[in-house]
Amino acid sequence: MANAQHVIEPTTRESATSGDAGWSDSSARAVLQLMVESVAEMVGFEVATLSVVLDDQLVTVAYTGPEEFREYLMQPDPVDVLDPVVAQAEVWGRWRFLAAEDWDGPDPDGHWVHFDDERPDVPDAWHPHDALLALLSDDEGRLVGAMSVDRPLTRRRPDARQRSLLERYAAQAERAVITAFEREELVSQVTHAEAARRLIRSTASSAQASLEAVLQQVHRPLVDGFGACGSWILVLEDDGRGRGYMRDRRGETVPPRDEMVALARRLAPLMWAEQEIALVTESGRTNAPEHIAPLLDEARRQLVEIGLGSALGIPLGVGAECLGFVVLARRAQDPAWTDGEIDSALQIGHDLGAALMTARALERERNLVQELKQLEDYRTQLIATLSHELRTPLTVISGNLELLGELDLAAPAPQYQEAMSRGTRRMATVVDDVLLLARVSDPHHPLEPVPVDLRQMAHDVVTLVESSARAESLTVRLALGEGDLVVPGDPTELDRLLTNLVSNAVKYTPAGGTVMVTAVRRGTEVVLQVADNGFGISEQDQIGLFRPFYRTTNPEALNQPGTGLGLSIVATIVERHHGRVEVSSRLGEGTTFTVTLPTG
Repeated sequence: MANAQHVIEPTTRESATSGDAGWSDSSARAVLQLMVESVAEMVGFEVATLSVVLDDQLVTVAYTGPEEFREYLMQPDPVDVLDPVVAQAEVWGRWRFLAAEDWDGPDPDGHWVHFDDERPDVPDAWHPHDALLALLSDDEGRLVGAMSVDRPLTRRRPDARQRSLLERYAAQAERAVITAFEREELVSQVTHAEAARRLIRSTASSAQASLEAVLQQVHRPLVDGFGACGSWILVLEDDGRGRGYMRDRRGETVPPRDEMVALARRLAPLMWAEQEIALVTESGRTNAPEHIAPLLDEARRQLVEIGLGSALGIPLGVGAECLGFVVLARRAQDPAWTDGEIDSALQIGHDLGAALMTARALERERNLVQELKQLEDYRTQLIATLSHELRTPLTVISGNLELLGELDLAAPAPQYQEAMSRGTRRMATVVDDVLLLARVSDPHHPLEPVPVDLRQMAHDVVTLVESSARAESLTVRLALGEGDLVVPGDPTELDRLLTNLVSNAVKYTPAGGTVMVTAVRRGTEVVLQVADNGFGISEQDQIGLFRPFYRTTNPEALNQPGTGLGLSIVATIVERHHGRVEVSSRLGEGTTFTVTLPTG
């Protein structure tokens, strides 16, 4: 009995069968389709499907099996159609198996296919009405999808080996679905960030124009980027008063009410000080501090009076200075504001505030600051996008290669499998570095320090690299000072910091060389040093040494594999731990990295 599946984001049941709807990230669907095909082929089933949960409906992302059943299996259904089967099924890890003879009740409706196969006369035969599906959940236990299989090629119910393989595939599918949802959210955020950049670029070329001209130019990026039916910008003047500029979607000016101007003039500085976004709808408003709540209630009353469905209020400013207020409106029949749009709105407030400052007084300075910010935003988005783009296919590839390694393959297939596994592991290392750099660079990922014993950590790291160092005829020495070498920090990050420094020293030191690792306490600080007598680093290369993806120009060092991320990760971790990192090196004589970390 196959679990029916559906197409992404159908507007109606009929449109779901067209095959035109889909995730914005087609690569995610391709990966999940490959996973479903792998389940069917490697475990031995004719039919396999995978659904995700969208708005309390199961929505198909992948299917393999007889084509005559595809159209039916593309129909969306509520998630709760699974409940009767799940309630009676036997639990096999993530999987639920319901034998046909154990089913108590009428045939389930809407989400199942009943094949007309005859049950074979073999022990433990698969019944055509047997159901086998896996429930896929996120880290908080919420259902994110379901996978099902049917028509085993052996015509028997799964044995222990097949159940083990199915569980591993379900775990991979679960992680892949979660990653795909994360990537969809990332794409949404990047889209809004791009709208912000267009907004800033559009105003930068008008620095000498009047304020009215600048505000007219920013209207279109705002309404297009957020799907609004109109925008209203209040610009605060030096005397604390303000002028309002309201335009509908076509760009036509609409005079704002005096009471709206007065309310926004009071609300904008308070919202900017709190760094809050105001979402007001016909039926309510966002939670707000006590001194702001009455103003938002008044905003809701005005919204109802003018016949709009919802409005997003965004304070504008630079630093501690509030420059104005933007209101983006939607009609009652328009879609609700998404979390991604709300999260992006405050950044829009910062960007547009900088543009207003530029147009009013500080063109060159503000343009330079904004350009630097755009570059930093682009770097962060590139790292996050790249890591999310690579993680899912690598998970699928490595999982399938691992499963292939367990099969009895004829030569020379095992050699090819091992070569591919080595390449995949190397790629996974690069992705891990990118993911770590993105995580430690994220200002929304605060450090939660615990006591970390650097003495034990140094022993562990040196023990880890000793074997590879001996293979290269290198000597690794460890010298630890007396007393307490405990610092507050993240043990995983500090371990990566020290591992990167020691591994680099081993990598860039020729045979016969020496790597020295020392740690001492000096007052309220612990000083770590990793020194080698290897290739060394030129003064010119030391300038950009801690930038992401930076590689030295030294030909000897370039012969060693690397991504250019290791020292960038080191510098970011040190900064997060309120420490300092310094490098002392001479080309051809060796390098010493010194990391100083506070003990409290």
